[in-house]
Amino acid sequence: MRGVFSLSRPQAGGPVVLWGGAQPSGSLKYLTFARYLAAMPPGSRGLVELSGASSALALDVLGRERGLPTVALTDAAGAVYLRAHGFQGQVRQVDSMADMFHQAQSLEREGWSWPRQLTNRALVACVEAWASGLRAQVRERFPTVRHVVCGFGTGATLVGLTRIFMAGGYTVTGLQPAPGKQVPGWRTWASQNLGAEDLFFEHQPRMLLATAAPAPDAFTALLDWARQQPHPERVLVIAHNAREPDPARA
Repeated sequence: MRGVFSLSRPQAGGPVVLWGGAQPSGSLKYLTFARYLAAMPPGSRGLVELSGASSALALDVLGRERGLPTVALTDAAGAVYLRAHGFQGQVRQVDSMADMFHQAQSLEREGWSWPRQLTNRALVACVEAWASGLRAQVRERFPTVRHVVCGFGTGATLVGLTRIFMAGGYTVTGLQPAPGKQVPGWRTWASQNLGAEDLFFEHQPRMLLATAAPAPDAFTALLDWARQQPHPERVLVIAHNAREPDPARA
């Protein structure tokens, strides 16, 4: 998957940014789920996931590419976010996580494919598949980069990046929301986890997690954190759904 990544340093002396919004769904989640769905057995009636952000948007695009409908199970804020970002599938607003799981299980029994992103450890390998190409590109174009930071959601991206980049001598940090601040697609591990069945559970003791300062959105939070590091020019920001500004519009 080398060559699919949009990388640049927006500001001299600042961090390098991976512009994940350059992907077909506007998110790096597209690469992860494309890999996962490649092994999906034929005959699925559609795709369903508990998501109100990038995962649902990626599955929506991938489903349309395969001629499959997509259902997103989410809360009120997630429903607003998905519609505002072009989600074309069915949004089911659900009040509780238990009810979301119940509805997903019902659809799964009816023949729908449910990636189970919160508990599916296979998704880590799907991240590793594209992270290896990313590391090669970063090493070639930005050899001074030594630290990677990404938002912390399910944890699959954080674990996959850590495995690949740590082997090359990098460190990787997952950024959690500021206290009392909701960030679409992010969560706080201490208060939002599924215990031992959570895909991040077994990796958590070895992962680096940090808390973002209050910011209006995920991309700003990531940039602010990177710029506060002793050497921001050595940091790579993984911006899942950000697009590089068009210089012509500047």
